[in-house]
This record gives sequence, C-alpha cells and structure tokens, in this order.
Amino acid sequence: MKKSFISITTFLLALVLLISNACTKNYEEMNTDPKIVTADIIDPGLLLTYVQSQAIVIGGSYGNSADGSLSGMCTRGDGSPFGEADMPGMWNFSYTVTLNNLSDIIHIIEKRENRDELVNKTAIARIMKAWSVSRLTDTYGDVPYSESCLPQEQAIYSPKYDSQESIYRDLFKELKEAVAQMDPSKPSFGSADLIYGGDVGKWEKLANSLRLRLALRIRYADPDLARAQLSDLTEADLMSDLGDDAYILNSTEYPEHLNPRYFRIINWGTVSEEVHTHKVMIDILKNDSLNMDPRIKIYADTVKAPFKGGTSPNGYYFPPYKYRGVPSMGTTPIEYRYPWQGTTVSDLSEFWRVPVLAPALMRCSEVYFALAEAKLAGILPASFSGTVQDYYRRGIDASIEWYKWLYNLAAPQIPDLMLKYIHNPAYAPGAQWTQADVDKYLNHKKITDTEVDNFKSTEMYSLSGTEEEQLEKIINQKIVALYPDVFEGWCEYRRTGYPRLPIGPDESLLKGVVPRRNPWPYNERNINSESYNEALARYGGKDNRLVKFWWDKNPNAPHVYQWTPPSMPRAWQ
Repeated sequence: MKKSFISITTFLLALVLLISNACTKNYEEMNTDPKIVTADIIDPGLLLTYVQSQAIVIGGSYGNSADGSLSGMCTRGDGSPFGEADMPGMWNFSYTVTLNNLSDIIHIIEKRENRDELVNKTAIARIMKAWSVSRLTDTYGDVPYSESCLPQEQAIYSPKYDSQESIYRDLFKELKEAVAQMDPSKPSFGSADLIYGGDVGKWEKLANSLRLRLALRIRYADPDLARAQLSDLTEADLMSDLGDDAYILNSTEYPEHLNPRYFRIINWGTVSEEVHTHKVMIDILKNDSLNMDPRIKIYADTVKAPFKGGTSPNGYYFPPYKYRGVPSMGTTPIEYRYPWQGTTVSDLSEFWRVPVLAPALMRCSEVYFALAEAKLAGILPASFSGTVQDYYRRGIDASIEWYKWLYNLAAPQIPDLMLKYIHNPAYAPGAQWTQADVDKYLNHKKITDTEVDNFKSTEMYSLSGTEEEQLEKIINQKIVALYPDVFEGWCEYRRTGYPRLPIGPDESLLKGVVPRRNPWPYNERNINSESYNEALARYGGKDNRLVKFWWDKNPNAPHVYQWTPPSMPRAWQ
C-alpha cells in the first residue's frame, strides 16, 4: 500500500511539472471558460434595467391586488384579505431579484479601479435598494439586512434579523449619502435607467422624497427622528411636478412587459374580472354628489345594472346612485355578500386595462400630501413656507393633472381594447360596440375644466376642523392620488388609521381585522431557525398578521367606521 501511494504521488508530481512547462504561455486566457460572466466585465446597467423592469413593470402595482381591501382602494371577490397563510412573495422577490442584484451593482463598482468615476451608478443603486428594503420591512417588520446580500466571499448563510428601527436608521443614511455622492459631471446609467434615463438631478429629488415618505412612516414611533430627517430639506430638493414622477411605461414588445390585466385578456381570454371599486374610494370621489370629483370617471365606470336606486325586488332600499363601491369583505355570509354582487357595483374603469400604463415607484402628488401632513404635525422645518392647506391643494391639483395625463395615455388605446375584446361577442356577452360607442365612452371620461372648477368650489378642496379631522381629509385625498399603488395605501392605513374602512362580518381567521404585517415565510423556521427564533422573541413569540412592528405606534389607529349596511332582503328576515 505504501509503495503504491509513493508511485502515485511521483506520477502526479511529474504530471504537474510537465503541464507547468508546457502551458505557461497564455495560461490564464486558455484556461478560462469564455462563457463565464465575471464581475470585471459585467455591465451594471444590465442589472439595473433588469431590476427596474422586474420590480416596477412586472412586479408593480396595477390596482387589483388583495391589499386594495386593506386600504380602501379596490376589492377582489376571490380574495381573502383577513386570512392567515404563508406569504413569501415579497420576501422571495426582494432577496432573489431586487436586493441581490442592486447589491451586486454596488459590489461590482466598488472593486473597479475607476469606481470614483462611477459614483452616480452606485448612488442610483443605493436609492433603489433603499426603496426595495423599505417595502420589505414594511411588509414583515424585522428582516435580514446588514448580513444579507453581501459579496460572495463574505456571504453569511444564517443572517440575523435586524430590527426595523435599525433598518430605518440605515435607510435614512443610505438615502442622504447617495444624494451627497452624486456628481452631474460624471457618467450615469443613461438609457439603461428606465425611470429617469440616468438624470442625476431627478434621482436626487426621488431620494429626498423617499426620505420624506419614510420620515412620516415613523413619526408616531420616533417623532424626533422624523423631524431630524426633514430638517435639511427644502421644497427645491423634492419632486414637484409630473416631470419628476418615477414611473416606467409598459412595453408592447414583450408580452410579460404589458399591463398584466391586459395580458390576461389577450392570452387567457379573461374579459370579466373579480376586481371592483371600493366603497371608500367611491364615497370620497362622489364628494357632495352634486359636484363629484372628476377623477371618479377615470377611476370607475358607472354601475351597469338597470337598477340604480329605490327599493329592489328583494326588498333592499338604496338612494339613487351612478357609482357604487364594495366594502372590504373576505369570507362573509352569502346574505351579506348579496347586496354587492355583479353589475350592481362599479367596476374599475377600462382605462386600467389598456396595454400600456405607467406603473410607478413614486409620484409628486404624494409629496405634497406628505408635506401637508408634516406641516400639520409640526415636524416640517421653517424653510417650507406653504401652509397646510397650500400643500393639500397642491396635492389635489397634481393628482388631477396626473389623472388627465393618464386619460391622454390610455385614450388612444381604448378603441382597440373595446372593439376587439371588452365589447366583442366573441369574448364577452353583449352587443358588438361601434366606433361611435367608443367615442361616447371617451367623451364621457374626459375631465373638463368646468368639472374641475366646480369640484374645487366645494368643501373638499379646503381644510378645516381639528388637527385630526384635517389629517383624515389629507389621507383620504392621498389614497385617491396613490391609486393604483395599493401597497402604499395599506401602509398609510396602518400608520394613520385612515381612511376609515367599512368591513363586512368576516368568518376568516382575523375576523375582519385589518392585518398589520405579513408573517415571515414558513421556510425561515427551518433554514434560518436561530435567527428566526431571536426575531420571534422580540415579537413576543408571535408571528402572525396582527402583530404590530416598530413604526406601527399610532394609538388611535385603526379608526372605527360607523356605517349601516343595507337592510336584509325580506326573504332572509
């Protein structure tokens, strides 16, 4: 055995010497797989394009998810907003798509000799990463952060769960440092940046506006930290008009880049939807019923059922109406669901189903409502000279302008949608529409200056009452402006308790109580059990949807919605 081992060793040494003498010339080049993409040759712009398209175009909010029921924005007849289940979607997407690739951009650039010339690319990746992390922690609470998405050579396979407070403090740091890092004289991403085309100035405004959003998010948990984060900002630092909005248009070149609601129509023949308007949005937009908010026409279609008020054949009484929304419902008794069935409620407008929309990361209207709230709360620095009402009105104005902009984007796409699919007997029951029908629809939907002026003459356009009453009005209008971003709507509801949600008697596990977070993925109990259990202990040993995390500290939230549902039909009394 020993002799055999010596013989083998001698042979291997001789082979090594032979190879080393024969292949020293161009050794590295000859022995490198040309198909391997290494960090020194990869284009960070490709990673950014991938992240933006996945996170905003494919994974963006199109106003038809279950979160709509948790924010008063929309409802789903096939959803279960008050149930408990494994909800790993945001977790898996964040760690495998957004955070992993954005971290790689930063790590790749840090290792390059010309990294000082690439500071804008690093800064943009940091801003997008801060946005993605905020959505992750606002979904689950404490999550792996400081020990996640590290360079490969530093990888930690059982990362700790950072506290949400520490994560927020670092996000503020990242956003501030990213803005300070930017240099307009140096290269940026150019066309690889689908949001701003590499415009450094617009990225600075977005970063500062995100800092404003996150500062308000924590104002009930740590008002001093919130105030400190706003202390160095001015209006000029923030998004101020539609040209600053952070969005990406859908693309017709690739099916997966279409508006997914349109994609389902053309690929699955799914013309009918389980998504409806929400009672909250409709009630806000109906205003005083005489001078309706003109945005209601873009948000919703009028009720299609011939019955639009009075006493129904089943014994219900309704005041006359043109628009009607659905309260938040999950698993409710049939006798309760009955009044909200079929064509008796408004569908979301067909404008939301055209091929090309503009899924957004953030819009300027949100900024103005945030400034109104910050001014009302006394945490805005004196450099902001506008009154609470000034910012409130500017938020409404910006939102109306955006709805007009959306009309102009969607209107040219409506004829094809209506004539080929929505009102084509081959896809849906009913008569074939003509171009005249389409023209009538578009003329009805167009927002006129007279409608806007009439709306602005009502009490909705002005603030009055107590601080809390003004806050409720601000958040209600913010919800209208945020649509279709239902995730941000859910955040606003958890944070402020507004809008007040009418919720039907629910038989699922949460009994109609709006969840405060999603539970950590079930897999974490097995693959990262030590860190999971440490975080679980901080949450009092509970990992469910009613546990409040760090910033969820408003003692008044949620606010009870006092409302009277329609009376039962005679047959069930």
